[in-house]
Amino acid sequence: MSDEKTIYPTYAKVIHLGLAFFGIAAFLTGELAEDGGASLGYLLHSYLGLSLASIVLIRILIGFTSSQILSFKGWSPFSKQQWKFAIEDLYTLISLKIPERDSHQGLAGLTHAFGLSVFLWMSFTGTALFILGPGVESDVYELVEEIHEVGESLIPLFLALHLGAVLLHTVCGKAIWKRMFNFKSN
Repeated sequence: MSDEKTIYPTYAKVIHLGLAFFGIAAFLTGELAEDGGASLGYLLHSYLGLSLASIVLIRILIGFTSSQILSFKGWSPFSKQQWKFAIEDLYTLISLKIPERDSHQGLAGLTHAFGLSVFLWMSFTGTALFILGPGVESDVYELVEEIHEVGESLIPLFLALHLGAVLLHTVCGKAIWKRMFNFKSN
């Protein structure tokens, strides 16, 4: 089953745009934070990251509601069914076809879960660093900082997977991005 005809409600589009904007902006300003808490770069990166954390929290909370589109119900990356679908999707891609699945099933579901997990990881560790305070060179701060930096390499991986899938669908004549970026009909 494919949800190609699914129209995302405006709140889902706003959450997606918030994740994309604040996630990418925080990622791109990460190097500016190296000078510590007194710098404008640190504050810019921190507030973009805290904004991302707010959007991630909203997304997670909506996942536990009865929202038809954003509910986590039936969307576990740990279920046998999800992995079975993902393996089937890989075989479909190897045969040069596009998998036909709901947006949170198979490879698409694993990709979305991975991205949300990475943004949650970065938001959680970044917020912890902000609360602990820059310039506090404790063992806890150093550990959290190292864990936060691991996530820096996962963001480009997620973006490559997610944007690559959208591009592949578009090239194959299924412009699924239009469902997320069409604000006319709702």
